[in-house]
Amino acid sequence: MSAACAPPAWIDQRPRFSGRSSGEPQIWDLPLYEPLTRLGPHLIATAVGPTSGHGPTPQEQVLLYVDSGSSHGALLAPTFAHLGLATSSSRFVTIEDAAGATHGWTGALVPELRVGSAGDDLALSDVSASVTDYKAILGADVLAAHGWRIDLDDGILRLGAEPWPPAPDLVEVPTERFRDHLIAKLRIAGEEVPLLVDTGAPFTVVEVGLLRRLGLREFPLASRWPLGGAGHPLSVTTSFEGPVALGWSDLGVRRIFAHPATQSVGRGMLGNDILYGYTFQVTRAGLELKPRTADLVSSASRRIARWRDLPSCPAAPGCITAALTVPAATDGLPRVSVRFEAVPPRPFRYLFGCLDAAGRLRASPFWIEIAVRQPVRGAETVIVVAPELPSAFRRLWSNGCERLALLDANPIVDGARPLPATAEAHLANDIRRVSFR
Repeated sequence: MSAACAPPAWIDQRPRFSGRSSGEPQIWDLPLYEPLTRLGPHLIATAVGPTSGHGPTPQEQVLLYVDSGSSHGALLAPTFAHLGLATSSSRFVTIEDAAGATHGWTGALVPELRVGSAGDDLALSDVSASVTDYKAILGADVLAAHGWRIDLDDGILRLGAEPWPPAPDLVEVPTERFRDHLIAKLRIAGEEVPLLVDTGAPFTVVEVGLLRRLGLREFPLASRWPLGGAGHPLSVTTSFEGPVALGWSDLGVRRIFAHPATQSVGRGMLGNDILYGYTFQVTRAGLELKPRTADLVSSASRRIARWRDLPSCPAAPGCITAALTVPAATDGLPRVSVRFEAVPPRPFRYLFGCLDAAGRLRASPFWIEIAVRQPVRGAETVIVVAPELPSAFRRLWSNGCERLALLDANPIVDGARPLPATAEAHLANDIRRVSFR
């Protein structure tokens, strides 16, 4: 690592965009990874190092947190080392973390990031990235270059989003710009509060002094939530409840988490606990929201279609069927029987929900993820469901489960969630039902 007084000349330059696009103006629809179950929006990408002419070009698969609150991208230190990228630092450049603390900047110019269903949808060249010890990030410099949309029902991050035409269900939120970021006005107890639109924030946080001034009811949290990830000294320890509205959309009484520090941009962060209730986008028109679909079963076929290499079968989305089997008399553990009508070129995890006797998706906090490392077309595989969990959890999931319906599919990412067994079936949380207490 080299140290310098002046920052690198490239630190604020935008990356170059190229690759598969759906027309003019250029639009890239990039598949989100585990959009229904993962905390925060993520993309699978390949980071590419410099070409040396002596052997293969170094590259590494990374999982990027799509973070509109971060000015630039970030990669873990081992990734820079693997790519052969020497980092530099400057005392004139600082990074402010979620806790409001500033740190010295260290980073490098990444020659290329490849993103998309097969890694060929979008190539970002010369990407400014800092070194992080928390999560790899796709930042606001990429998002703001063409406008962006997050559609969890389609499982897509769209770069190149255009404003939606007027519609009765369109929510337009009062906003103002700050560099590549957007400040939205959230009404809390009738007062407009400017908040940074931050997809890196799992929940909405507002300065504690402002919440106390509004006279809202305060509740201590059962456990602390560290700001900026585990190991950071500042934590969210308390929350408040009060009436909340976004644009004309009345959200009712909501829990608002208290940020212990004063913010340099806005009075807190508008997080995914509110944003994930919508399909939302940031364009030249500001922040716009549309209601999400209420039927995750009927939208599953278009959601899994974001992976171009996943086979499609007329009667079975994803070419997979699964059924809950009668528990074995010896252990009483629920099992699933899985059959593939066609085999994908790489292993996937498949997300299933339980349907009731009327064919409706049950309002359960649990879904089930199924994975088979080397499936065989037409062969049946029987898998025990979550054998490591207490029986009460398994009963909560399986009782009243008449049949299984596919909700989503995601490729196995060894660096994030490897598949340690030949087959597995585990419970997964509906991210919209996750609460912080």
